[in-house]
Amino acid sequence: MVKHRQTLNPAKARHDAEALAAAARGPGEGRGARLRRRLTVALLGLLTVVLLSVAFAPTDAWFLAYVGLVPWLLALELAPTRRWALLCGWLSGLVFWAVSLYWLTWITLLGWGAGVAFLSLFWLVAAAVLRAAIRRGWPLWAVLPVVWVALEYLRGHVSDLYLGPSFPWFHLAHTQYAQARLIQIADVTGQYGVSFFVAAVNGLAADLLLGLLPGATGRAKLRRRMWIGGPAVAAMCAGLLLYGTWRLGQDTRTAGPIIGIVQEAFPISLAGREATAEEILDRHLQATARFVGQKVDLVIWPETMLPRGLNREVLAVDAGTLSGNDLRSLAGRFFGPDVWRSDLTDETIRAHLRPYIEGGVLPNGEAEPGRRLLAEKVRHLAGRLGCPILAGGATVHRDGEPISPRDLWGTRNGAIWFSPDAGAASQPVYAKRHLVPFSESVPFKRSWTGLYKLLRRCVPEAMEQIDPGLEWTRFVLKRPGGQWRLVSPICYEGTFADVCRAMVYDGGKRADILANLSNDGWFVYKRSGSYRGSTEHAQHLSHYCFRAVELRVPVVRAVNTGISASIDSCGRLVAEVHHERRRTMVPGTLLLDGARRNDVEYLPGHGPKVLVDSRVSWYSRRGNVFALVVGAAAAALAVWLAWKRPSRQEGVTS
Repeated sequence: MVKHRQTLNPAKARHDAEALAAAARGPGEGRGARLRRRLTVALLGLLTVVLLSVAFAPTDAWFLAYVGLVPWLLALELAPTRRWALLCGWLSGLVFWAVSLYWLTWITLLGWGAGVAFLSLFWLVAAAVLRAAIRRGWPLWAVLPVVWVALEYLRGHVSDLYLGPSFPWFHLAHTQYAQARLIQIADVTGQYGVSFFVAAVNGLAADLLLGLLPGATGRAKLRRRMWIGGPAVAAMCAGLLLYGTWRLGQDTRTAGPIIGIVQEAFPISLAGREATAEEILDRHLQATARFVGQKVDLVIWPETMLPRGLNREVLAVDAGTLSGNDLRSLAGRFFGPDVWRSDLTDETIRAHLRPYIEGGVLPNGEAEPGRRLLAEKVRHLAGRLGCPILAGGATVHRDGEPISPRDLWGTRNGAIWFSPDAGAASQPVYAKRHLVPFSESVPFKRSWTGLYKLLRRCVPEAMEQIDPGLEWTRFVLKRPGGQWRLVSPICYEGTFADVCRAMVYDGGKRADILANLSNDGWFVYKRSGSYRGSTEHAQHLSHYCFRAVELRVPVVRAVNTGISASIDSCGRLVAEVHHERRRTMVPGTLLLDGARRNDVEYLPGHGPKVLVDSRVSWYSRRGNVFALVVGAAAAALAVWLAWKRPSRQEGVTS
């Protein structure tokens, strides 16, 4: 019997593989050539980082998004080994996220580093799948959008799977937020439909260039790809533009309320704010007073601009009846952990807490206006305006599930509705439900207390941990001109399409206007003695163009230090607060006011009235069906690539 010993000899097999690889490289490609090739691959990855970075706001070079991924895809093919391809693919993602999220370094270097490392893994997964697809000759115009959109969706929903924090930022779609005609498809597919198209164009361009590389599989195969992919992508583009034209031309909007927006510029850092809570309140009261006599229907202030504890549960409490842990827990929400010192008696704590809530004189002789008087100031101004004021502020409430005596009272991030014709007893509040991971809510507080305490030590004490709200509150605005319903996603919540959808749609369209209250004061930097806004401000704004289209509701934004704006139900920016060509760190108001502190220019044919839309989008009814279908296709594709035996060439060069 003949024994095929050479097939069982690892050294001989390795020698044969190296010989085949050398033959594939050709006689001219030595160590220096391989080094140059590796450097070329790395530079191609960096080129993608540059192209994509400038495609997003505020640079807004949106057209570069259509070729931004092409160098990275070429790098996956040109890499001399699979290991080098995956390394460069991952490092490109690492650099992209590190550069794009630079504004997190001012808040937490640890969080920035952990976030960058975690988010770069999505690029690594994409590189692995796409490299395998390229080596098998699969058309990238079809494969890339499936893989990329699936990973975008997963990145925005990983917290649902308890795998990490969700981060729906820097989707390919966000580069196109100002292209109103193109993004109308979002009312069917969500933002993922736009990302799919942008990725398909990238894939088609990569197919063309890969087919022209020396040693490519042949011009005949390239022609077949282009004959199929070219018309398919062109048809996709034509379909999006035709659909967008039809949607923009529909007459479905009617006059809604006139909403005044107040924007101030109070930077925030881990050391706190440069102004006291009372000073911030007074500045907003002064700015809002400019709307008196302007026939405004509602005024909106940004997130956390109210002093803490102006909600009705605090205003109605009788501090004289509180004692023990109940007293200390409530006082701790205003004065900090020092109230738990053993040398402080209930009487001492009560002597400080009572005037803090009811007003009066503190033990040190200082006059304290009290929460009740501060809330009355806002209600009094609402009476002068003749309309409600919707303002953001930290609310204090009894905790239904305390984990310790210190948690008998908790804090929430709220939006409070001050009506001129109602007192504190009928003061509705919406409390933020989708909290920012770690900075607002460290996980495992109730399910794994030990791990929670360990993780809490990694978060600065200045970042108070708050409780999520319990329900979607819908505010009702009743005016002589009509009645409208508002929902108010707070800051980071508005970047999640699912959260906004749950607010607006519940078996029917339950809201006419989406009013976003944000505080981007964390994301500013100081230069030459003055504060400047970071790129985060414009990137944050871009999300709301998609929320408007997806749900067919107008969006109004009131943002501290950021970009306050009005967006119509077609995703177009109607007006923004700006002054001397600046949109960030600019105090001002958004309405045609006599003071003219800012330059207000409305979209042609639009005025200060918000136009409400009667349309109910398919996305509102069905949600992310498109993204889920694409995700299922991506999972099937990945399984097929893993199961199917790789080609001989892939086995050699890996």
